[in-house]
Amino acid sequence: MKTLTFCAVFLTAIAASAAVGPKYSEWADGPEKHLLTKDEVKQWKAIQTDDAAAAFVDLFWARRDPTPDTPRNEFREAFDARVKFSDDNFGTRRLRGSLTDRGKAFILLGPPEQVSGRAGNVSEGLSAPTNTPTNSDGSIAVPRVTSEEARQVWTYAHEKKPAYVKRKDFVLVFLEVGRDDWQLGRSERSNADGILWEAVNGIIVSPNLTKAPYSSAAPDKSYAKAFKDLFLDTAYKEFKAAGKPTVGPADLTWGEFVSPEGQPFISAQLYAPAGSGIAAGQKVTMFAVIENEAGEILEVHESPATMVASGADSYADKAFPLAAGSYVATFGIAADGKMLSARRTPLKIEAVDKAAAGISPLILSESIKPVDSAWGDMDPFTFGGLKVVPKGDALFTPKGDLWYFVELRNPGTTAEGAPKVRVQVNIDGKTSTGPVTLNFPMSDAEVAKLKGTKDRYAVGLAIPLESFVPGQYKMKLKVVDTVGGKTYDLEKEFRVRG
Repeated sequence: MKTLTFCAVFLTAIAASAAVGPKYSEWADGPEKHLLTKDEVKQWKAIQTDDAAAAFVDLFWARRDPTPDTPRNEFREAFDARVKFSDDNFGTRRLRGSLTDRGKAFILLGPPEQVSGRAGNVSEGLSAPTNTPTNSDGSIAVPRVTSEEARQVWTYAHEKKPAYVKRKDFVLVFLEVGRDDWQLGRSERSNADGILWEAVNGIIVSPNLTKAPYSSAAPDKSYAKAFKDLFLDTAYKEFKAAGKPTVGPADLTWGEFVSPEGQPFISAQLYAPAGSGIAAGQKVTMFAVIENEAGEILEVHESPATMVASGADSYADKAFPLAAGSYVATFGIAADGKMLSARRTPLKIEAVDKAAAGISPLILSESIKPVDSAWGDMDPFTFGGLKVVPKGDALFTPKGDLWYFVELRNPGTTAEGAPKVRVQVNIDGKTSTGPVTLNFPMSDAEVAKLKGTKDRYAVGLAIPLESFVPGQYKMKLKVVDTVGGKTYDLEKEFRVRG
């Protein structure tokens, strides 16, 4: 059997430390970068501390707020809605939709009056969800080209032309340079760069503001206690009344985690295996209903999502803060008001001291990779910019590797400032040929500091599966923090098929 190996790419991806904390280290690499003026780009590059970054971001949003004398920032709400719409509709194989040329144009200019193909025929319209307030009527609409012509022309005219672009009517031309990869065409006639820069500067309504009157940090949310989608509300009530814990093919993985700032939160994933009728790229609504032990609904989380490919399977995930306590939760995915799959499960959330040593739940995966954009402190199953995709059905094939992953919080460190961790892995299996036991002795583990954190480390190993006999297995993992004097025992079941 192959020796356990720690992936060099994994170490390289997460070992680098950011100049500021994780909340801001990649901020200007996300869709916000489309709004930055040239002077703001220079100012941001000079920032060295979290406090300075926070002040910059507060002022950044305040200067664009149409009502700077109130705590609410309508511009930021519209920006978030346009980012979400762009991510859902303009993504490519290498970029999230809000970072593409079409995403940039949509964020800065809003929906065009019309979109035409190469021959100039108007294509079908695509309406965004009604809860994304970007227009005065609360709607977003951008047509999607149905022609196979390698050109899109976005026309901005009449009420669809943003007022902060002074020129009369104008068009933007996008050329398809790869499958679904549309890049902005530039010519003297359209002067696309000039139009976008005019928008960047035009959306600033308070250019002389030097200090934000209000913090633009997202406030604590008071979550809804009912579904916005009435059809989904009915489907959920029917599911609950039936008294069954599951419906549909998706498997649930959830865990309690702690953000770098000490906020406990839940990450949940619904994982649909190949052939289940739920496929990668499918538009869904992912939801979570949190009830107390008496069955009273405390929170409803409901948001659009796109199923993400994981090999031949697909998944959707989400995360949200949740106070310590005992709950019953339902996690599900739906489409067109119909519940595709849901799982009910008890949740017990422990109070966590952010300064205390601890460890995350054990995750088994076959996909661990760096994210290709900025990440948030509470992004689901994301650790220092590293996306760890749980194998939701815990079903592996005797090919390739099975990864295990844990995050260490506040481990003890040596005089050199590094933790010393030892790991033991025992695997017991029940197979058609009889019981199987695989024991890997306690040994020093390679530990990687998570990017953008002060006290978070990752431990992960790849176990080759070529010699595994099909059957049911249980992994028992012992992690010893030799400096801090802490020992953690974790376990997880998985299957290997023929």
